[in-house]
Amino acid sequence: MELKIKVGLHGSQSRLYCITIYGDGKQVREVLYVTDLVEAFYAFIKKSNSIQNSVYNIGGGVENTLSLLELLDLLEEITGKRSDIRYDKWRPSDQKVYISDLKKAKEELGWKPKVSPREGVKLLVEWVKDNINIF
Repeated sequence: MELKIKVGLHGSQSRLYCITIYGDGKQVREVLYVTDLVEAFYAFIKKSNSIQNSVYNIGGGVENTLSLLELLDLLEEITGKRSDIRYDKWRPSDQKVYISDLKKAKEELGWKPKVSPREGVKLLVEWVKDNINIF
């Protein structure tokens, strides 16, 4: 990322960067809020005696996906600010879509994500505002 502007939340001086998107920004990723991840770990620990040597995909799943452009739109909606963006060539090994299959975790652990992408991003923005001094 290249340094683009100096502006901060709450009027403080902090650095914001120009975001580089490789490709068209329509790459899809699942998103998972940290509390959902902790709950998945907890569900695994509670059942660890009966599920030895099992492997699980933990992620947001198909219900919790965003493209990079959708994420930037969501951030703008929540913060009222649009990041400076520049585009560059696709990276050769970048996946266009990544979504974990959560079926086994749902069936064996009784776990699935609860926090929506919109709510998770909103919580993250609030956390950054509350902790701006560490940036």
